[in-house]
Amino acid sequence: MFHPSSKKLLLSVLVACFVVQTGLVYSDGVDLVLSEQAVEGRILFHENSCQVCHQLWGQGGFLGPDLTNASSRVDETRLASLLTVGSGQMPSFSFSDEQIAAMRAFLSELDESDVGRGQLRLGNPADGTSPQAAFETAVAGASPPSDVAAGFETLTSGICSACHFPFQVSPMLAPDLSLVVDRVTDEDIDAVLTTGRPEKGMPPPFPALDATARTQVIAYFKWLNENRAVLISESARIQAGRSVDWSKLPWWEFR
Repeated sequence: MFHPSSKKLLLSVLVACFVVQTGLVYSDGVDLVLSEQAVEGRILFHENSCQVCHQLWGQGGFLGPDLTNASSRVDETRLASLLTVGSGQMPSFSFSDEQIAAMRAFLSELDESDVGRGQLRLGNPADGTSPQAAFETAVAGASPPSDVAAGFETLTSGICSACHFPFQVSPMLAPDLSLVVDRVTDEDIDAVLTTGRPEKGMPPPFPALDATARTQVIAYFKWLNENRAVLISESARIQAGRSVDWSKLPWWEFR
């Protein structure tokens, strides 16, 4: 095993690393100043123990998703539904309109570009080089039929992209939607689009999809499957110029 002097050296290095990290964290230049409404949202967040299940900047519970950038992917209608009727394992809190607005303000201010970065984002969503943006650009460039385009719009305008990633199984184990028609029937897909799969952590769509919208989504899945190889290639081409400024990454804490 280690010689006693080696153990002391190793311990000294670890202590030094801790001291340096502590200094960098507390000397961080980001000073989070929230509006009065967002402060009310933060109070609600803690009073209702949201941190038990959810994380902010990677800190908190692991039963639910990290909410640092939730404002970017959850629209107002979906947030109102989550805070009033719940979803899956998330209970109902029966929030009032004022409380919903406060929580929305809190999440929105956390998601500002110079504050909320709970994950490393390769590419820039603004110039279309992030993975999701590149995929959406590739789909639009392929000029899909009108029913396919409508199905695509239904998915991207909701919360689906928070769990489903282009051409891969996501870290939340949400499946690759470009392969779904290879595994299940149209009837099975229609059932999932109607009632969700609560046992797998997928809530029913909100607002609920009518028969026409569900048919358009299924048409999109079929088109996506048929054009999978082309869309993968085009997405990769769009992302080829992406870059990361390593000097600006928040190495010592999530911002």
